[in-house]
Amino acid sequence: MAATTLFTCLCGRQKQTSNHWVLARITSNGIIFMPWDWDLAMSSDIIVLCGEGCASALLSRSLGDWKRPVQKVAAIQPELAVA
Repeated sequence: MAATTLFTCLCGRQKQTSNHWVLARITSNGIIFMPWDWDLAMSSDIIVLCGEGCASALLSRSLGDWKRPVQKVAAIQPELAVA
């Protein structure tokens, strides 16, 4: 008996044969959206999305994260030993 791989979107929907699914990868420079590719969908760094609605929701959430100000960490000055 052959094993069947089930793909599930972030929203919980499972992939059917006639769906127009897309893939996404989050990088340090942003999000890359790609057309469906079975082999690429198996990669651990790929996000499986059931369509345009979930893709736009992921982009919207990411844009919200990017708007948050970066917290600056104060540089720690090394202490000098006095002899």
